[in-house]
Order: sequence, then structure tokens, then C-alpha cells
Amino acid sequence: MLLRPAARAFRADAIFLAAGLALTAAYFAIPRGAAQNDLYDLIGVGSSLAIVLGVRLNRPAYPLPWLLFAAGNLFFAVADIIFNHLVNPPVPSVADWFYLGGYPVLAAGLVLLVVHAGGLHRRAGLLEAAIVTFAFALFQWVWIVDGIVDGSGSVAQRAVDAAYPSMDVVLLAGLAGFFVTAAWRTPAFLLLVASIAALLVSDEVYGVSSNSYRSGDWTDLGWLLSYILWAAAALHPSMTRLSQPHRSRSLHVHPARIALLTAALLSAPFVLLVQRLRHAPLGAPPLVIAATAISIFVVLRLYGILRALEQSRERERSARADAEQAQMLLALQNDQLVEADKLKDEFVALISHDLRTPLTSIIGYVELSLEDVEPPLDAERRGYLQIVSRSSERLLRLVDDLLFVARLQAGRLVLERSHLDLCTIAAQAVVEARPRAEARQLALEFIGDSPVLIDGDKGRLFQLLDNLVSNAIKFTPEGGRVEVRAASSGGNAVLEVVDTGIGLGPDEAELVFDRFFRSARVVAQQVPGTGLGLFIARAIVEAHNGTIVASSREVGGTTFRIELPALVVPKPASQELVA
Repeated sequence: MLLRPAARAFRADAIFLAAGLALTAAYFAIPRGAAQNDLYDLIGVGSSLAIVLGVRLNRPAYPLPWLLFAAGNLFFAVADIIFNHLVNPPVPSVADWFYLGGYPVLAAGLVLLVVHAGGLHRRAGLLEAAIVTFAFALFQWVWIVDGIVDGSGSVAQRAVDAAYPSMDVVLLAGLAGFFVTAAWRTPAFLLLVASIAALLVSDEVYGVSSNSYRSGDWTDLGWLLSYILWAAAALHPSMTRLSQPHRSRSLHVHPARIALLTAALLSAPFVLLVQRLRHAPLGAPPLVIAATAISIFVVLRLYGILRALEQSRERERSARADAEQAQMLLALQNDQLVEADKLKDEFVALISHDLRTPLTSIIGYVELSLEDVEPPLDAERRGYLQIVSRSSERLLRLVDDLLFVARLQAGRLVLERSHLDLCTIAAQAVVEARPRAEARQLALEFIGDSPVLIDGDKGRLFQLLDNLVSNAIKFTPEGGRVEVRAASSGGNAVLEVVDTGIGLGPDEAELVFDRFFRSARVVAQQVPGTGLGLFIARAIVEAHNGTIVASSREVGGTTFRIELPALVVPKPASQELVA
């Protein structure tokens, strides 16, 4: 099975890192000589080839910086080969030109990564990079370069020797600039930082004790690790993220940044103190130039921080003002909505009340007309009057529902409580609804054993049962079954209405009790209704301090379960005979 490119790259990264460390250990284990030099050269050339291999495996969108890294490391490797095979090489030699040529090539690769990742748009980060670079340059000049410039030897030799620590400054500047992007969080960048750090440490050790250096010294460890870690960074899959553009974000005022600015400001006094303790001379111009540059950059950075804080405060004040204005507007709109809702309820109550009076008259006169068995009321006209009667009764129920909802919204629902047997009420409701069920060819049955005592409003409970049973009959196809069950359970009176109807859709069990809600299945089958029946049912149940839930049955249909507080009838106290 073929491995994915990311998996192959990760394996190559781990394999090269392990092999490089093993070869480094072997380098220090074998005696000084040609074999040791050849092993050193092998690691250097292998690093350049591994970087090219990492580009081929990981295929970054912008490969040029990594190819420059490969070229820079190849310059170092070529210089090592020349240096190892020359006896008493002159200064400057061809090896020096390759060594010194590798540093700007590596720095150019780092700068290209910074530019492509969008780091140059973050002025604050670039200022911090400049502060670090100038502080490092000051240390380099005072403790390394100045001694070389004023030392013995030819001008060419001193120029070449001074160029090495100067190139370290260039390389560090490129690396410090890379911290302005978000890519420093990737493993590839951490490996890159470790590689450059190892290179700079060995360069600094060599710059301090270049006269005593011999091939095979422990100073070589840093240079070997630099080769290995640079190649490992190129082979790691996360190397592709280093060249990806990152969206510029404002820098946070982190304590580490304040510590950096403080350390940079103290660099010049620290150098003065160390030189004073060493009784070493110190040229004023380099110190003044570095201290001035660092101070200017620190002031600019502090100005940027203060300006960013002020802008943040301005945005916060503007946002707070907008929020307060929006809150006032929202409160005004809320008051208007409450008033509109109140007017709507009053309008519905008024219209419903005015509709109820003529409807009652229409129903009454239709009933009187239907009671007349003598001509001239023939069968056709009787059928017309029956349609008018049914429509009027349906319209009257709708008006009653609207009046109930309006009364409920106004908080005027009053219960006339009394001790009731829930079984008796449920059985009577089934008897009254059975003709409707038989007209639809449905089986309607009541299951329960008396008594199930509760404290409730008889009229509202009949209304509750009528809504539930009517719904069950309406939404159950012909040949179906509807059951009404009443029983006591756990100190509660339990009432269930179970049908074999069309059931509920997904996630509709909690919505069926909302005002004007209608199930998707009901709408699809074009079953008439207003969506108020179950809303009224829940209001009645909650007014009785009970709960109502709906659930779909696995075999089809719906179950409505109501739990009401049962009435506890105290037992008569037993009378004891006293002699």
C-alpha cells in the first residue's frame, strides 16, 4: 500500500534525524584524521540533498526559500571539503568565500519566507526584530569584532575574520524577522530555530577561540547539529505552512515583550559594566550608535503599544455607546411589541365575543328548523341545514378557542375546583365522542378503574379531553383505534390518549403544544385545523399543576400522557373504646 505524502515526509524526517545523530556520535568516536573529515563532509552534503528531498516530498507552495537553504548549506559543505583537504590554507582562501557566501543565502531564504507569509505588514514585530538584532550586533562588536579589527595579521585576514561574526548578525536578523509571523508555532520552524541557534553558538565559540580550534573539537557539534536540524525541518510536513500567507493580527502586550524591551534597553549598560569589570577598553562610537538605535526602536515600540491601547479604548467606548443605543432601541421596540400583542389579544377577544352572539343565534334557529318534521322541509333542504349546523358549530368552537387563548394571555383563567373522579370524566368524554369515532369507522374505548380522585375544574377537564380525543379521531385513518386510559401511578393521576394515527414528525414532540403549530404531516395531508387545541390542552393541564407530554409510538400513532396531582383522601381516625 502506498503511503500518503505526509506520512512519507514524516518518516523521512524521523529517519534522517536519527541517522544524523548516529553519524554525529560516530564522528566524535573515531580518531581525528581523514575518515573523520570525510564523515563531516558526508553529513554536510547529505543535509543539502535532504532539504531538496523535503521540497520534493512536501511540495510547498513557495519552494524558493527552501532551495536557498539547500544552497546555503551546500556552500558550507563545499567550504568544509576545501578546508579539510587543504594543508595550511591561506587567508582568505576559497573556503572562506564559500563559508561567507552561505550566510547571506540562508538569510535571503528567511527573508523570503517572512515576506511571503505577510510578516512585513506587522511593523511592531519588525521593530522587535530590529531591537534584538542591534543588541546582538553590539555584543558581537564589543567582544569579538573589535578585537579582530584591532588585532594582528594582515588587513585581508582581519577582514575575513571579522566578516564571520558579522554574518551571524545578518543571519540572526533574518531569523528574528520571522517571529513576526504566526508560523513560529509549527514544528518545522522550531527545528529551524534550533538549527540556527546551534550554528550561532558554534560560531561564537569559534570566534572567541579561533586560534586554538582544531578539526574534531566539540565546536564541530553545533555545526553538525545545524546541518541535521535544518534538513529535518525541510523534511517535516509542517514546513509547507512556513510559506503560507498568514492573516495579519495585532500583537498582544505580553509580559515577554515587555521583558524583551527592558533587556534591550539594558544591553548597553550591561556591556559597559562587563567591560569595566574586565578592565577592557571600550570604544564610545559603537556603543553610542547601538544604544541610540535600540532606544529609538524601543520608544517607537512603546509608542505603538500605547497607540494600540488608545485605539482599543476608543473602539471599546464606541462599541459601548453603540450597545447602549441598541439596547435603548431594543427596549423601545420591545415595549411596542408588548403593546401590539396586548392590542391583538384585545382585538381577538372583542371580535370573538361579537362573533359568538350571532353564531349562537344561527345554531339555535338551525336546530329549530331541523326539528320540524312537516313539509315544506324536504330532504335536500334538510341536508343544507345540517351542513350549516356543522359549520356553525365548528366556527363556534374556533371562537371559543380564541376567547380561551385571549383570556389565558390576559391571565384571567380561573378554575372552579371540586373533588372529581378522573375515570368518570374520561368515560363520559368517550361516550360523547363515540358517534364521531363510529362515523369515521374507528374503535374508541376507555380503559380505567375507579376511583382516580383529583381536585380540578370539571368543565376544563372535559374541554381538555375533548381536544385530545378530537385530535386523535381527526388524525387516525379509518379502521384505526383510539384508547383513553385513566389510572393512579406513584401518587399521581395519569391520563393517556393513545391512537394509531399518522404520528409526529422528527423533533415535533415538544413543538405540538406551541400556539398555532401544525405538524408537517398534517399540513401535507391538508387536514383542517388552527393549531390551538393542544396549546389549550397544555394550558389547562398546567393550570392544574400537572404535566403533559407527547411521544410517537413505534407501531405508529401518538401517545399523549397527562399527570395530575392525585387527591389524597384522609382516612377516618379509628375510635378507641374507653372503659
